[in-house]
Amino acid sequence: QYHHYQSHVEIFTFQPEKPSKELAELVMFLAQVAHCYPEQMANFPQQLKELLSYHHTVLDADLRMTFCKALMLLRNKNLINPTSLLELFFQLLRCHDKLLRKTLYTHIVSDIKNVNAKHKNNKINTTLQNFMYTMLRDSNPTAAKISLDVMIELYRRNIWNDAKTVNVITTACFSKVTKVLVAGLKFFLGRDEDENQESDSESDVGVVLKSSLLSSLNCLSSIILLTLATLMHLLLKNISFTLFAMQKHKKKSKPEVFNFSAIHLIHDPQDFAEKLLKQLENCKERFEVKMMLMDLISRLVGIHELFLFNFYPFIQRFLQPHQREVTKILLFAAQASHQLVPPEIIQSVLMTIANNFVTDKNSGEVMTVG
Repeated sequence: QYHHYQSHVEIFTFQPEKPSKELAELVMFLAQVAHCYPEQMANFPQQLKELLSYHHTVLDADLRMTFCKALMLLRNKNLINPTSLLELFFQLLRCHDKLLRKTLYTHIVSDIKNVNAKHKNNKINTTLQNFMYTMLRDSNPTAAKISLDVMIELYRRNIWNDAKTVNVITTACFSKVTKVLVAGLKFFLGRDEDENQESDSESDVGVVLKSSLLSSLNCLSSIILLTLATLMHLLLKNISFTLFAMQKHKKKSKPEVFNFSAIHLIHDPQDFAEKLLKQLENCKERFEVKMMLMDLISRLVGIHELFLFNFYPFIQRFLQPHQREVTKILLFAAQASHQLVPPEIIQSVLMTIANNFVTDKNSGEVMTVG
């Protein structure tokens, strides 16, 4: 079978774009039995990697997926070095094949997790992190975005939760690709998800009310029963709506819990904040992205007590009652204030708020916000 496979490979190299069902079946068969013949099939994994590396752009989608699955199978049998295989898979993220990219993403995350299951494998981690640093600057935006997603997912799973990972992710905040930029900013502004699920006992109130009311109506005539049933339906509908509104308000009123651990691991927060401010001043992205940049800068300044005096005049321009999301911008100004900021700078911000909000020309709501 192996010789048969080799002859098929020779034919395949002449027309790599042509589908070959027989070659796909042979590859999967050999991948499943490769561990039984380690000496005879020692070159099989390397040959598969080379075929993918050289021809992945023109390969038939199904055949390319088969090659990748065969390599994953060989990796699970520990017949391939993880570093070289993962580097190949990162390169394959450039392919215009959504299903393949999703499959590779899942395998990359799970494989790195398995490598670090018993103890941190620093050698492999360092090699992959260095490689991913280059991938974040890849000309293909999809490959760069998925590479960033992999790093963020590994950080969240506490696999790559070291300072090096965080500082590699900081480079994404300066990407020219909007998706990569936003993903990097969201990572540092990420919120912890609430793990506690709300009790659904309140939703059962309507059922209890309905059953109790129906039992008390059994003795009434059909006309009265129909009338009361209609009223009861309206009452239950009103109660359900009220409970839904209460739950929604309860959910909204919960204090937001932020995870600042990544911000604390940044090597040079002063330099990072200065670069972010420079990017913000020249930013041509939509307003929501600018808001995220302002939010991150203000948190960096507040947490690390940085000196970023140019940030305050910049943010003062947005402190107007008619400004979109002005309450959040006021929050950013407050976040960026700490005890080491010179009083004259804080005074300038306060005077801007007082002059723009706390005046007789404005309504009571605007004055209250100020």
